[in-house]
Amino acid sequence: MRLIEFLGKTIECSCGKTHRVPEIEIVCAQSLSERLAEMFQNALFVVDQNTVSIPKIPSQKTVVAQGSQRVLATMENVKMLLDLLADKEYKELVSVGSGSLTDIVRYCSVLSAKDFSCFPTAPSVDAYSSSVAPLIVDGVKKTLPAKVPRKILIDPDVIVNCPIDLLRAGIGDISSKVTARLDWVLANYLTGEQICDFVWDDLKDSLKKVLTSTKQILHRDRSSVLELMRAQLISGLNITIIGNSRPASGAEHLISHVLEMYQEIRGEIPLFHGLQVAVGTYVSLKAYDALFEDIHFAKGSPSPQERRKILVDFFNEQIADEFESVYLSKKKAANIDLGRIKDLLKDLYLSYRYSLEASLLSMGVKELLSKYDRKFLKEVIFISNTIRDRYTILDLYDQLQVLDDFCEWFLDQL
Repeated sequence: MRLIEFLGKTIECSCGKTHRVPEIEIVCAQSLSERLAEMFQNALFVVDQNTVSIPKIPSQKTVVAQGSQRVLATMENVKMLLDLLADKEYKELVSVGSGSLTDIVRYCSVLSAKDFSCFPTAPSVDAYSSSVAPLIVDGVKKTLPAKVPRKILIDPDVIVNCPIDLLRAGIGDISSKVTARLDWVLANYLTGEQICDFVWDDLKDSLKKVLTSTKQILHRDRSSVLELMRAQLISGLNITIIGNSRPASGAEHLISHVLEMYQEIRGEIPLFHGLQVAVGTYVSLKAYDALFEDIHFAKGSPSPQERRKILVDFFNEQIADEFESVYLSKKKAANIDLGRIKDLLKDLYLSYRYSLEASLLSMGVKELLSKYDRKFLKEVIFISNTIRDRYTILDLYDQLQVLDDFCEWFLDQL
């Protein structure tokens, strides 16, 4: 089944919930970038320095979001855009860009009580069809409720010819759905967190196609790039119908968030979201490899004081307090039976393990990992399970008191 075919419908799901799939108009057509202005009666188009030349839109209907190399998804940039919009009359905001700009405009539409539509310029994230806006607020990555788009407009030529790093980012972002699903199944078993199979059944076939066509995507094969775009739209809709990012985000996204927050708080430009997620996905994959290969890790864990020192060094005292509170209140597993865990996860793990690693290696994950020194990367992995109340494979290792040794083992593998 394909979730896109259920747009606007209600589904009685085997998970016990009623899923309402939003009614989004999705248009994919040649030369659509030249016809955007005529498709909206009263809208303002928000572009950035990288996308301003893509659509053929009158300047009086265009607002350029300000930023240096690129506009980052921060609350400061949301407020800056709202200031630019303050004296303008419009009923709808239309983002023309990739993930960060989409999230900024989506949240501006919430604060200004306007409709929202988007024109993706790259298949780099699943943000376009989701109902959340991940933004950095006072130095902390927050996932805020936001608007589902009224329309998603796709021009195949724009998508296929986007910058190569955004194609790489798209592969990295979509690959994370495998480890996110493994983490969700793990959390369901160990902590009783509710899980839904519908959103996985809907994505898994498209996901497999993308993972096995990574090289074609990087060579800009049209059908392969559009399949990546389709998978991203499905993943975003999965977030929307579940009401949170659990179907699309596990330990790998927490690692990405730590990297992004670390750089943002220092005024640095982070890698594209999907490239950071690829790093996290590779870590998560190796964590599951270690589980299935019965790697023996020595017990031992840094003290709470050492953990806090890392948090303060990375961020500040206030953020460290917040993350420590999240970490201490997180629901833990009452009983851990590694044999039973492997039985539960085996089919899923084996179905995607080799295509996932091949995809990550093809898009250059080893080169991305080489950007970070050993001590820094170890600390990123080690504190990543403090920032969200979400149980993952890293929490399992933490509970077993082997997370520190896993980090050393992982870095030795590199």
